[in-house]
This record gives sequence, structure tokens and C-alpha cells, in this order.
Amino acid sequence: MVNIDLSILILTHNRPKLFERSLNSILSYLTPKIEVIVNNDSSDIKEIENTNVNYYYEKFNNISSVYEFLFLKSKGKYIYFLEDDDYLRKQFFEQSFDADIIAGNYCPTYKPDNTFEIINLFKDEVIHDKCEFLNKLNLEHLQLGQFIFKRSVIEDFYFGIDNNIHNDIRLVYHASQKSKKFRMTNKVFYYQTKDGNDNISFPGTKKSINVTASLDFLKNYEIQNTTS
Repeated sequence: MVNIDLSILILTHNRPKLFERSLNSILSYLTPKIEVIVNNDSSDIKEIENTNVNYYYEKFNNISSVYEFLFLKSKGKYIYFLEDDDYLRKQFFEQSFDADIIAGNYCPTYKPDNTFEIINLFKDEVIHDKCEFLNKLNLEHLQLGQFIFKRSVIEDFYFGIDNNIHNDIRLVYHASQKSKKFRMTNKVFYYQTKDGNDNISFPGTKKSINVTASLDFLKNYEIQNTTS
């Protein structure tokens, strides 16, 4: 049996062309040690046959349950969540998988002409202190696609029951509590597009999450950071 190093998890709904673009950004880099797990609850995609890609068509009443389903179906030592309207860059496959959390950069399509700029949040460095790592996070621009997680640091995470940027933040903070080594890289993991319009994740902006009220849940993590 081949041990799986990396599981790339994709949930898609009613966006077959965008899904095809997303999957095609991965296929040429697949090896027996990389798997792709897909769930499509609208049954409208054209399956691209590949021994490393597994398709499911389960229906759920909230997106967090899909994330959990995909995670439970995966076997990889490392886990990466990819939205169906985003797609990976070659640099994603070029960084070292040697930390509990690996954090990279991304390209959003904010410009009217659809050209890309890089959100340079991280530079190349290895951190062994979770407080230092958390302090380097920029919640204004935080996207789940920036992070690759070692399976062991998220396996007991409760995914919640709604579609909210808080779940992304919670997952990163939860993983940090169990992590001993954090790798931050200047590599650009993916293109984040607005082609899907109704993006699966809420935009990672401070305005969208009402900072004064809705970030209160982070106090529990902050207490842990200062006492551990």
C-alpha cells in the first residue's frame, strides 16, 4: 500500500467549468503519493479519469459538513482545502512538507482587467513558537487556501455547521495549538478568482466579519497562548 503524503480536498457545486479548471491545475503534478478527493452535490461535473482522483456525490445541508466529509475520506499525511473557483500554481508543489502548518501566499483578481497581483503576507522562515506564528497572521487577508495542515493537528477539529470565514480562522488557530513547527514561505500557492461570484468561503476582510463582535471567539486561543 502506498502511503499518501498529500490530500487535496475540493468541494464543488453547480460550477463544472470552474471545477475543471481547478482540477486541471493539479493533474500534471499528481503522483501516487498525492490524492484528490472531490465532492459534487449537483452531479454536473465531467469526471476526469485519474487513479489519484476520487469522486463523491453526497448531499449536505451545510458546507462545513462537506469539509468534514472530505477530510474523513482522505488518507494524506498533509491536508489542503481547494475551492472550485480557485486553481493552484506550480509553486504549491515545490515547497517543503516538513512542518505542522505550512503557510504561503496567493494571487487575488482584484484588478478590473483580471490581472493578478500577489498578496505577499509571508516570507521564507521557520517558526517554533505558536504565539509568534499567530501574530504574523493577517486576518484581513486570511484565506484557508494559504495553509497546508499536517493531518494530526486538525484531526479532532469540529468543523461547525455553517459557511463562515470564522471556520477558516478557527481551523488555523486550532491547528496552531497542536503544532510545534511552522513553515512560512514566499511561494504563491494559488490563484484566487471571483469567477464563481457566490464564493464558497466568505471574503477574508475585516469588514465582512464584524471584528468588534465576531472575533471574540479568539479570546480562548489567546488565553491558551499566554499560559502555555
